[in-house]
Amino acid sequence: MADRTLLTRLDELCNVDVDDADIEFIKGLPFKPYNQTSNQAIITQAITSATNRQILNDCIKKYGSQGWETVFERVSVRICANNVPLIKGRVLIQTSPRHIHDDVEIVTQCRRFAAAFEEAGVPRDRFAIKIPFTGSGAVASRTLNAEGIRTLATAVFCLEQAIAASQSGCLLISPYFNEIAAHFDPALRPNVADTALEHPMSPRIIQMLEAFKTFYTETSEEQPIMVIASHLSPEEVLAMAELGCQHVTVSQDNFRQLIASPDERPVIIHAKPSHPYASLSTPERLQSLAQKDPLSATKKNGSAASLDTDYVAQNGKILDAAIERDSVAGKRMNDAMKFFTEWEEKAKQIIEDEISKLRLT
Repeated sequence: MADRTLLTRLDELCNVDVDDADIEFIKGLPFKPYNQTSNQAIITQAITSATNRQILNDCIKKYGSQGWETVFERVSVRICANNVPLIKGRVLIQTSPRHIHDDVEIVTQCRRFAAAFEEAGVPRDRFAIKIPFTGSGAVASRTLNAEGIRTLATAVFCLEQAIAASQSGCLLISPYFNEIAAHFDPALRPNVADTALEHPMSPRIIQMLEAFKTFYTETSEEQPIMVIASHLSPEEVLAMAELGCQHVTVSQDNFRQLIASPDERPVIIHAKPSHPYASLSTPERLQSLAQKDPLSATKKNGSAASLDTDYVAQNGKILDAAIERDSVAGKRMNDAMKFFTEWEEKAKQIIEDEISKLRLT
């Protein structure tokens, strides 16, 4: 048992995804991750590594005359496509934060991504596209999922977004357990002894999962699979399994800490379920969270989320209004999009500098 680590434990409790595109890091993991997730920050860091230098050069030579955005999209696909043999499920890339309120642009970009994956030899059942879940993101997701281009609802902070993800036919959903700002400001990190029970986001995660359980029970239709993201510590990562999350996407730093930590905890009694919602049951000690919401005081002039409301209606305006009423969800969405925009701007500068060197403009 000396080699048993907390990562071993996590893998027995839920499906482990890797929130990174570093091919050498993924190769070095002790088992194949299920999915590989990414975003503008992850891809921009990847294109600056020596490992991906040839991919960047090739894409600039081939697509540089079409502008930086085409190059960035193609590089993103190529980097993720190289990781497909190293994972069990899908590679995921994220749409531009500049288009979060334009469903036509979101759909257009996703179709370009799908075509690029096809050219790279990646079938549709091995990739999905992360869409920041505004009203326009939900509308776009409904269109794309109907076409067979599967999507993940990302930057999810409230129950209304989760309901909309179900209504849009999303394959996956990624609530952020912590806001982006908490990764940079320790004062924003919840100081709790029992993550699953006391973290202020735990009730919302329970409510999302129970909503999906209800939808599945009533309709027998598959619901978005939870791929929970944005954790500040290995302890938070491990707590996601107790909440009922089927997948957790793990950063490099948390992977390293989990691998370095021996598992000296009690023997696991319940293995991870074969279906995300068929037998989902909130642990007794967490059941009270379904009626709580420490963040609800931030809702402005609005009622609680309704499982009967079509949040994708009116071209997504109902969902946008719900996010606006919840100042925590609104602020966290804005902070996340600002963060990803900054990284996309860095990618733009890198690519445009390289294009200029080759005089392709």
